[in-house]
Amino acid sequence: MPITVQVESRVLIASDDRELTAALARLLAQYRPEVAAGNAAWVLARLAHRDALRLLVLGDAGFDSGALDLLQTIKERHPDLAVLLVSAHPTIEHATESIRRGAEDFVPVPYSDEIVVKEVDRILEAAELRARVESLDRLVATRYGFERIVSRSPRMNAVLDRATAASRSDTPVLIVGETGTGKELIARAIHANSRRAKRPFVPINCAALPRDLIESELFGHRRGAFSGAASDHPGLFVSAHGGSVFLDEIGELPLEAQAKMLRVLQDGEVRAVGGLESRRVDVRVVAATNRSLAAMREGRMRPDLFYRLSVLVIEIPPLRDRRDDLPLLIGHFLTGMRERGVHRVDGIDAGALELLADYPFPGNIRELDNMLEGLSVTLPPARTTISADDVRAWLRRRGEGGDRTGDATHVPLKLVELEAWAIAEAMRQAHGNKSTAARILGISRDTLYRKLHDVGIALASEVPDSRTSH
Repeated sequence: MPITVQVESRVLIASDDRELTAALARLLAQYRPEVAAGNAAWVLARLAHRDALRLLVLGDAGFDSGALDLLQTIKERHPDLAVLLVSAHPTIEHATESIRRGAEDFVPVPYSDEIVVKEVDRILEAAELRARVESLDRLVATRYGFERIVSRSPRMNAVLDRATAASRSDTPVLIVGETGTGKELIARAIHANSRRAKRPFVPINCAALPRDLIESELFGHRRGAFSGAASDHPGLFVSAHGGSVFLDEIGELPLEAQAKMLRVLQDGEVRAVGGLESRRVDVRVVAATNRSLAAMREGRMRPDLFYRLSVLVIEIPPLRDRRDDLPLLIGHFLTGMRERGVHRVDGIDAGALELLADYPFPGNIRELDNMLEGLSVTLPPARTTISADDVRAWLRRRGEGGDRTGDATHVPLKLVELEAWAIAEAMRQAHGNKSTAARILGISRDTLYRKLHDVGIALASEVPDSRTSH
């Protein structure tokens, strides 16, 4: 019969020797109140309802092979349960056999109280650490798993199918999509569902790397390799050993750095700047670009590197090509904002949704998320729904909809033309009021006058300035 029964016990003591069971129970109960003890048959039944069990202390004093057989049975049924064998057969052969059958450790009888307590503490701490790691792994899988990607679009379903297939191998992946479509989210989901999930995921924005430090950042450097190299630096590839490297905007890498990248992919080796020897690294490379595949082939990337990276290509459609996902995405983002404590917004009305369905979203999903958060935090406290008027005001601030004239939404790319466009757009939004236009542009009124003259914008139709109309 059991000595004690506690529903949330983390330590069980099992032995057919009542004296040994009682002695171990008295000892461990002083330090571990969550202890339950009983004979072998009771413990086997108890294991069917494990609750928070972490450790089984198995006493082997009244029988020979019986404890080892019980140990093997328990480990077969519950391989993650730690077992400490306390045995009256203190031989090397018995200890070796108990470890072979799955015991965490072996303590001979007669035993030292201090040794038993230390062993129990050590095993429990290791078990708790494993439990925390498993919990973290589940959290990472939930946070970055494919289920976090909100979509019902057939095109996105095809993307997720290819990404799921990619997660089952170590093949290099090239993700293609416009800015804001979620390329890093797909890359993280591939990593989180791969065999490398417990190892690092290292994102690298290739466009943001200083040109003269690219090789050092990626592959490391030795002390004294260049001015300022005061110590050895391992580099991002070495930091990602065993895991995945996400190379965002891979097309922005200079051609000389691309040559070294190709060597990493082909040979699995990196050589630090100033180093003489190469170092083996085990990394899975996922690259991304906001350029088209044609542009990547036509000079943005070395052909050999392009073909090496594009073994598996995943093309993410822009938001304008998956408009049926808008309601789902809006609901997802609003729920996330409520959970973060942003102003409570329950939804968006039909008129507002219709306006957004016609908007091209050049910034894609990232722009949608930012827009919703901006509208949410500025919504009056008494309102919990985003209205069509809210969206119209947001569109007007971007030169869309309502009172737009001509091709005001066409933004030029040349700097001179861009400045002229910005000034004209500010004057239009300010209805010709130069003080207001200057505030929109973030410049002084005098500077605006000079720039108006420089770009040759006519002032004949301007509204009288508020500073000179009195």
